[in-house]
Amino acid sequence: MSVDAALNDVSRSLGVPSDWLRKLIQFESGFNPFAKNPFSSATGLIQFTDSTARSLGYGSANELVVSHPTVESQLRGPVLRYLLQFAPFDSKQSLYLSVFYPAFRKYPLNAEFPDSVKTVNPGIKYVGDYIAKVERKSFKKYSAIGFFIPIVAAALAVFFPQLKRRWTDEGKI
Repeated sequence: MSVDAALNDVSRSLGVPSDWLRKLIQFESGFNPFAKNPFSSATGLIQFTDSTARSLGYGSANELVVSHPTVESQLRGPVLRYLLQFAPFDSKQSLYLSVFYPAFRKYPLNAEFPDSVKTVNPGIKYVGDYIAKVERKSFKKYSAIGFFIPIVAAALAVFFPQLKRRWTDEGKI
């Protein structure tokens, strides 16, 4: 059976578009069933931690991965079993945060993760950061640069023609 067939079957079982699950797994592991977070015990397709693996009946995240060494096996086994705990999913955020930090599934995009989460996930400070990374988009709404770029662009649009006209009139251009 193919990875696509397994992904479609699991997505259907979860009641989510396969594109959502595909983006989530692509971000978390690049579809590498042995992917490992260098900052924690997280490993596998959706980065199972040791405590999550134990809750699913395995001794550790490593044991889970060794027991399910293929993409299809992890998808149809522990990935599906884990995610079913949080179904139904009413949004991408609900699905994505079920993997990353379930307590924040319904939090606003600007909710800041605890330091313990940020430490093992460099570059992810807010709920919106994580969702944007999964979606491969930039989450600039809450960053200083993202706030100022539209203001600077608007100011340039208004003042640049006036400056250009003035410099042209003075013979500088």
